[in-house]
Order: sequence, then structure tokens, then C-alpha cells
Amino acid sequence: MKKLYFSLITFCFLGMSLSAQQLWENFEDVRKGTYGFINGAFIPYNENPDQSGANTSQVAASYTRNAAETFDVLILDAQMADLTDYLSDTKQISIDVWSPAAGKTVQITLENSTQAMPANFPTGRHSVYLTTTTVAMGWETLTFSFDNQPDPGVANTDVDRLVLLFDPNSNNGDTYYWDNLNGPELANDPCDGVTADPDVLNDFECNQNTNFTFSHSGVNFRRVVNPDMGGNPSDYVASYTRNAGETNDVIIGFFDGNLSLTAEDRIKLDVWDPGAPTDVIVSLQNVDDDVILEMTQTTSNSGAWETLIFDPSSVSEATDIAKFVILFDPNSNTSDNYFFDNFGLTMASSVANLAEVTSFEVFPNPTQGQTTFQYDLVDAAQVNLAIFDITGKQVDQVLNARQVAGNHTIDWDASGLANGLYFYTLTVDGQAASGKITLNK
Repeated sequence: MKKLYFSLITFCFLGMSLSAQQLWENFEDVRKGTYGFINGAFIPYNENPDQSGANTSQVAASYTRNAAETFDVLILDAQMADLTDYLSDTKQISIDVWSPAAGKTVQITLENSTQAMPANFPTGRHSVYLTTTTVAMGWETLTFSFDNQPDPGVANTDVDRLVLLFDPNSNNGDTYYWDNLNGPELANDPCDGVTADPDVLNDFECNQNTNFTFSHSGVNFRRVVNPDMGGNPSDYVASYTRNAGETNDVIIGFFDGNLSLTAEDRIKLDVWDPGAPTDVIVSLQNVDDDVILEMTQTTSNSGAWETLIFDPSSVSEATDIAKFVILFDPNSNTSDNYFFDNFGLTMASSVANLAEVTSFEVFPNPTQGQTTFQYDLVDAAQVNLAIFDITGKQVDQVLNARQVAGNHTIDWDASGLANGLYFYTLTVDGQAASGKITLNK
């Protein structure tokens, strides 16, 4: 299939070098836990503003305090293992921080989420850890020291919440950047023993081989618990709310190394759309923002997961595909909330290899403009039939609907298109197959 070059080994050795801690969050290929309540403005997918400093990561979180909150908090939920060694500083939590000033306190409180309520301090607060910034407007790695244990009744193995506070007991609206949170070992890591799949570009779980660096929505693009596991069993997905002030609201990301495609590769994206039909664009670009290929598909299901298949075969020889741009509902000013997941690659094959399709025919081919697609579905399925020109641009969507089992006949009128070679892609419940049609009027 394709080749996606990335350095998992580097990250493995990084984790091993921090033997007393587990990497929880680097906003790139490692995302542990979920974010609950947040007082300030938290942008988890934000390009590192200072890659020349002590942190060369492409992505770092941006966090702006809510000046109205004296104790402005950011909560990360994850079940931790035994915290005994953290109470004695035998093991320590660390984090990379870019601070607007030196002398700023950063606090972490570890809690039991069931016991700790907003107004019942100190109940449920297992332990507090403190550190102080020493660098202004630059990156540094901060190590936390144990400070106190508000509620000794919380067992060292019964903690599932990390509360992060920048400059507590103040009322400023400063902006901090942070990255590479190394926290206590997790009790149950769902990614333990999972083999990385290079064909999964990002599933927001154990395969995160892309780096999101920008979205117009900013604080409204993040990893969340899947709100609808019917049709997509993933635990975590991306949530994205369009910025209504942007006509072409974009999400920008980089591949981990340039993306190399074969003619059989197709790009897939699972989408949950609140109000279909909605155009979704995936644009492939080089590092200089030049568009290599722009592909469009249209959702057909409202309030349900579906798989969109994009055909990049026309740029299969390109070697400089460094980044991608995703647009939901372009040329509009809506503020709809979308979910997406399982951004990756799948192989296109002949329709004969689709288990759900039998007796497939396309006739006549070559065609003078009127073409018939005829096939049998083994079971009811979501079927998409799209036509592409030799540049990879979708020129027609013949069908995007759920069909019952049995025989189906679909007619395509190409009389308005120029003579030449075209490609069709038939997608049945997320499985894609392609073929060629010659138009000769």
C-alpha cells in the first residue's frame, strides 16, 4: 500500500528513559485520558510557537487562563496505578511549559473523581504537587515535588483525576503553552500490546500518525469520548464545531513524514454529520501550502456514522505530500458540530473482490455518454457511486444512499463531460472498489 515514515522507536526510547513516569500527553502520537471540565481556553491542537527552544515538538497545547477564576483548572481523567512513590518524591511528575514570566506556580492535584466535589474540599483530594517556572517566554521542563496530602483517606490506588492549575490563586488571563506531560503510571492502558498500523493515519486512540497544528475553531476541536458507538465502535473520536465566522473553516495537519501513495490507495474518513448532505473536502498539500490534490465527498446520513472514501490515485507518483487540510461544509457560515474518526488508507480493488457485491456489470464501456451500472447486493448496505476525472477531481456522484439487498440498476449520464478516461469508485459499507470508463462521444 503506502509508506508513511515515522519514528515510533524514538518515542519508545523516550518513554523508557523516564522510568519513573508514563508519557500521558504530547498532543501528537500519545494521547492518554480525556479532558473534563476546563475553566480557561484550551486548544489541544496548536502549532508550537517556539520550536527553536527546548521543546522542538510540532504541536503543543495552548491554555489561556480565565481571569474571572482564582483557581482556574484543567481536568484530565485517567485511572492511575499505585501512587505511593510519588508521595515520597521517589517518582515525580514532569511537564514542558512555555510561560509568559518566571516565578509562576504550576500545581497538580491528584483526586478521586467520585469523592471530590466542587464545594467539599479537602474530600477526595489525594495529593498536591508544585513547581515554579524559571524562564520567561521560553520552554523548560518542570518537575513537580510533593507538597501535601489534603485527604489521606483516599487510597494510593484509587485516584483517577489529574487537575492542572497555572498560576493558582490569581486573576490573570495569561496564556501558557504546555506539552509532554509525564504522569503516574496508568492502571489500565488500552494501547498496551496494540501493534501500530501505519495505514491508520489517525484514529484518536492508539494510532495517531498525523499532527494537527491548526483549526479556525481552536478550542472547539478536540479528542472526546465517542458519543455514538453505533456504526463506529471506537472509544475516542474527534469533535469539531465549525467557526461560523469563517466561510472556509479549516483543520490543518501534517503527516509523520511525507505520504507516499500507490494508484490503488484510497483515503477514508468516518464522519458523523448532524445534518446531511454536507460536502467534506480533503486537500493534500506540500510543505509550502501548494495544493497537490483536492477531493470532495458528500455525507448522506444525518446523526449517524458513515465512511467517506476519497480517491487520490491521480497523485500516486507525488513524493512531496507533507500536509493535509480538512474542510466541513465549505463556502458556508454554519456552526454545526461534527465528529470524525479513523482517518486512514484503504485499498481500492476491483468490484469482483467486494464480498457484498455480485454480478457487477458496467455497460457500455467505452460509452458515448449513457452508462448503466448493474449489481446485486448480498445484504442491505450504504452504497456510494462516484465518478472522478484523471486529475482525481470528483465530477459526479451517481448514488449515495442505503440500498436493500438484491438487484440494482443505476444509470449515469456523462453527456455533459468531455471525452477521455474516467474512474468510478463503488463504496459498499466503507469498502471501496474502482474501475475505469472511457467516454468517447
